[in-house]
Amino acid sequence: MNLESQFKVIFFSFIYGMFFVSTYKAFVIFKIRKWFNKFILSLLFCLFHLFLFYFLLYKIDNGVLNMYVFIFLFLGGMFCKLLYFKDKNR
Repeated sequence: MNLESQFKVIFFSFIYGMFFVSTYKAFVIFKIRKWFNKFILSLLFCLFHLFLFYFLLYKIDNGVLNMYVFIFLFLGGMFCKLLYFKDKNR
């Protein structure tokens, strides 16, 4: 993998981490009363994001997963949470 594709993957992972946290916050808004329905919808939500992330990663660099992909997914999610979804109790 060349340097350009590594930068693309790092940038994409960071942005997708932010996207995942944003969509998760929107998903949590829906109040689902039955635990089984909530479990199934949460599972489908996670599977959808997993398949979408890997499909887009496959388009960028043939689906190669390196350790920094997960690190920048996490950092993107934390950046989005700290920047946009601050704790309202503070």
